[in-house]
Amino acid sequence: MESLEDWLNRPEGLAARLRTIRAQAGLSGKDLADAHRWQQSKVSRVENAKQLPSVEDVEAWAATCSASPEVVAELLDLREKTRIARLTFHSRMRGGQKVVQEDYNRLIREAHLIRNFETVYIPGTLQVPAYAHRVLEEMVWLHDLDIDDVDAAVTTRMQRQQMLYDPTKRFEFLIGEPVLRWLICPPAVMRAQLDRLQTIIGLEHVRFGILPMGSQLTITPQNGFSIFVADEPLVMVETFIGETSHTGEEAARYMRVLDKLWDEAVTGDRARDLIIAAANALPS
Repeated sequence: MESLEDWLNRPEGLAARLRTIRAQAGLSGKDLADAHRWQQSKVSRVENAKQLPSVEDVEAWAATCSASPEVVAELLDLREKTRIARLTFHSRMRGGQKVVQEDYNRLIREAHLIRNFETVYIPGTLQVPAYAHRVLEEMVWLHDLDIDDVDAAVTTRMQRQQMLYDPTKRFEFLIGEPVLRWLICPPAVMRAQLDRLQTIIGLEHVRFGILPMGSQLTITPQNGFSIFVADEPLVMVETFIGETSHTGEEAARYMRVLDKLWDEAVTGDRARDLIIAAANALPS
């Protein structure tokens, strides 16, 4: 089965087209990056289908390469088709959930700042295997998957936990207090999961917080999302029916929302107390 990167790199794919118009303009990747004060690695990631450029990126790229209005329109159309192909969850998961988990591992590997806000699940990077298995098992039914590779997907998800100890990265995990209370798995599994959360508090390079129930909030926590910051923020939002991504100004808005949510959070011992209370409330 053709991967998304293969699809992007076809002669008529977005990455290949952008690479071609740059070469035709006689510009190096460094020339293009310097023209827009981008890091040269950004040009490389776009041309190798590792990063989906924003609409503004495509327009700037085309203008610097003196592309015609017709070519610009074609590139923007390709970008939209690429965005849809990339974000159609069922399409991404046709080859199994392991592939999707590998994609998320890659995003974390390439980012220097990873920010998570969750209203339903324990963040994937902090999940214990049994909890992760329950979550990914549900996805098989939810998305009518033909391939049941839950065990392999869990193993792949667990691999990202090693990156928590990478001193070049910073992680933020903010969850709503109900996440501690949703009993989506057997009590014994949830107890182990809550114990795992306690080990995160105070970990170097990791910020962990909880939005407590009963506190007045200045902004409503409408949905969970993840932000991966390499050169620029990339926001991923999962829903029942799929996944959407946001870059540019949309991503900046998510960054501002998360900053505001952190203002209402409890951390350290206060967060630990909420975790312990949730564990004590579990049925035996």
